[in-house]
Amino acid sequence: MQQSSTRMTPKTGGERARASRSEKRRRNSSGAAYAVFRRERMPVYSQFATAVTGSAAVGQGLAQSSLDDLRGRWSAALRSESPASYAWRLFTDVTAPYRTSTVRFLYENLRAEEADALLLSYRLGLSAAAGGEVMGLPPDAFELLRRTALMNANHPRGARNMSTSNA
Repeated sequence: MQQSSTRMTPKTGGERARASRSEKRRRNSSGAAYAVFRRERMPVYSQFATAVTGSAAVGQGLAQSSLDDLRGRWSAALRSESPASYAWRLFTDVTAPYRTSTVRFLYENLRAEEADALLLSYRLGLSAAAGGEVMGLPPDAFELLRRTALMNANHPRGARNMSTSNA
């Protein structure tokens, strides 16, 4: 049997050290990005969770819990199309079981993203730029969601379904 001429050569001590330093820098950079993301999002996540649960203590706890969970998924968030959108979906999934009856009604009658846009706009007072940033959307997409939500709020799903079934 002939031996292949392309052998894997073991890394030298210097190559291993450089690779290790490079990996450490990447992890530190990722950790720093997560820390900045958390610091920027915590106030809005806490306010949103407070608005949907009706409790500041529960809202604060859900925001912290969601962002703690995101830490373990941060590399997946960074690989996604939009880390902010990835984080927002995780966060809203965490808050869903704790919604007040009024907020549940909103989510039952609108698409979830529409309800999110209404709450961010009218309960938290965020602009299209700020709301879009939180949800991981461009401002014009956020504004479209908000406007669609307002239109659909005047014609809940049940009313729209009834009007189309009589046609």
